[in-house]
Amino acid sequence: MTNSGLLKTTALATLLGLSAISSASSQEPAAQGEQDLPSAGKPTELDLITITATLGWQAVIDALSATSVVSPGNLERLQATTAADLFRHTPGVSATMSGDDPATAINIRGLQQYGRVAVTLDGARQDFWRVGHGSGSFFIEPELLKQVTVIRGPVSNAFGTGAIGGVVAFETKAARDFLRDGETWALSEKLRYESNGSGWLSSTTGAYQFNENFDVIGNLVYRSSEEYKDGNGDTVRWTGEDGLSGYGKVTLRPADGHELQLGASIQNYDDIISGSSGSSSSTLSRYDTDTLVENYTGRYTYNPDENDLWDLTFNVYHSATRSDQYRVWPSSRIGETRYYDVSTTGFNVRNTSRFAAWGMEHALTYGGDYSHLRGDSDADHFGQGTQDAYGAFLQWEGNYDQWLDLTAALRYDGYRLDGHSKPTPTIPSQDVSLTGDRWSPRFTVGVTPFEGIQFYGTYAEGYRTPHLQDVFRQNGAHGSGYEPNLLLRPEVASTWEAGVNLKLDSIFTADDMLRAKVNVFHSDVDDYIEVVAGSVRQAQNVGTARLRGVELEGIYDYGFGFINLAASFTEAELKDGPFAGDTLSNTPLDNVAVTLGFRALDDRLTYGVQYQSIGEVVRELSSSTRVYPRVDLVNLFANWDVNENLRVDFGVDNLFDKAYTDPQSGWSSTSDIEQGKGRTFKIAVTGRIGG
Repeated sequence: MTNSGLLKTTALATLLGLSAISSASSQEPAAQGEQDLPSAGKPTELDLITITATLGWQAVIDALSATSVVSPGNLERLQATTAADLFRHTPGVSATMSGDDPATAINIRGLQQYGRVAVTLDGARQDFWRVGHGSGSFFIEPELLKQVTVIRGPVSNAFGTGAIGGVVAFETKAARDFLRDGETWALSEKLRYESNGSGWLSSTTGAYQFNENFDVIGNLVYRSSEEYKDGNGDTVRWTGEDGLSGYGKVTLRPADGHELQLGASIQNYDDIISGSSGSSSSTLSRYDTDTLVENYTGRYTYNPDENDLWDLTFNVYHSATRSDQYRVWPSSRIGETRYYDVSTTGFNVRNTSRFAAWGMEHALTYGGDYSHLRGDSDADHFGQGTQDAYGAFLQWEGNYDQWLDLTAALRYDGYRLDGHSKPTPTIPSQDVSLTGDRWSPRFTVGVTPFEGIQFYGTYAEGYRTPHLQDVFRQNGAHGSGYEPNLLLRPEVASTWEAGVNLKLDSIFTADDMLRAKVNVFHSDVDDYIEVVAGSVRQAQNVGTARLRGVELEGIYDYGFGFINLAASFTEAELKDGPFAGDTLSNTPLDNVAVTLGFRALDDRLTYGVQYQSIGEVVRELSSSTRVYPRVDLVNLFANWDVNENLRVDFGVDNLFDKAYTDPQSGWSSTSDIEQGKGRTFKIAVTGRIGG
């Protein structure tokens, strides 16, 4: 680690210590996740209460949309090293990372990069990007999280502009999530070791409740690893890293119905990255990289018990990522530096008014949002400038006699892009501004003909602004470099979706249950934007992208064990234009994941096996197309609550030491080694005290 990196790390540790006392992040009360539990057996992930596409809180199994949750229990079971590990068993979602980079990119139904998937941390948008493979990535430390909610498709347009692929909402814990009944304070320490790459992790969490209206929580995570090996036993170059992360959160309840939450989370990473990960080229640039990720949030809610006209939420946030890079190879250019600095500042406000009229229950939700994205770099092919996005929406939900659910929504989006044109021999660079706007509707009908079975159908549209890097990127690598495209049109997604929610208890025994969500979708993305290679490279509107598929998520729990199934089968191709018939790059065409688990020792021990099949992936390269075959992986897990204050987690990832490369990452197509991590043993011990 460089001296500057050491100074930043020391400052970070000091700041985190202060933030544990004085700050907090936006979060719903823990009680939200404890309501409406099933009558038989244990609550499943599909029974958890979360924020859904309509901005309401309800159980996942009752949501009239393709919604999934990575629960607190599954977070503990996975023992994730990166954020990409969290989505192994989420249908329609593929999260990937480069072995030499702790950042993650998410693909939903074939769509990713530059705002197509809205990623938030406690409500704050994560919009970092940089040039090179893996653009559009973000940084999330898994140990900071309470749970993760995924909403697939443009049905989530009430969350903000651009999310035509969907929304991934990461949430950190509040004090009430950590403290047990009767406790006013608690402290925990987790230590974890991974065999492949000698990875060490320490996670320290503390919370204190001063009274029922004032509580705080803080967390500090340190992780360090060396280069790991692939399934062939080859060392994967430049994959070691050091990370220090944490957050603080405070919640104030000054009066009945009022709640104020303030929060801060900070992450710092020190690692080596490469322009084309894994390549053995002696001339390829490599950088010692120091990345600082800051996230600040404030949230006010007003929800009085006896006034159904008010359910108000107001959020403000600022997120920023600064990546400083020091060139360490090739030898002729050692010492050169560059930086990437991306930040988003914004707010959103909404209120829901509930009332009964005309024999129906009604909920009217209305609000708006604004975000200001700023990108800066000394790399001349970055795409510098600002992007302002703003919108407002109105949504009506109606329920008739518990069997008919109707939703109608309308969203307005507008944007402004400010940047610079590329200079020519005769014309200097000039300031450029682009604007646009659109109205996007959504309609949903849900029918419950029998208790436990619910059908729904949806039509929704979404609007994605051309990104700063789409429009203003210039010069740089690849032949004659990149050309800006000041004529890019926004992408417009139109989606039809139909699904069924199945919720059955006591099927074969008094304690078993079945939960399942199945949906089919058909999306057309008009004016789809893709980088086109020629004498120069440029982002262009290449035609209409068509995405079609089936998604399944189900859990059968029979008391002393459970079976989880998640599967998605996707077709993603260009329907027309010069590349008609081509498969969209980086899209897994089919994914299947199965978990078989068992419980013992009065349910204090959970153990089992996980199977994951990653379907064939087509990757469009600058000079060719490469097809990656299906990959099948098997993992083992065991989680043991020894007593109330001691927990042991054990796992084996990639049990059969499969050698493979994750094609969605920025991995070099000419690498002489595989990227995927080989067999890895994990063990974690968590101790806790409280009173």
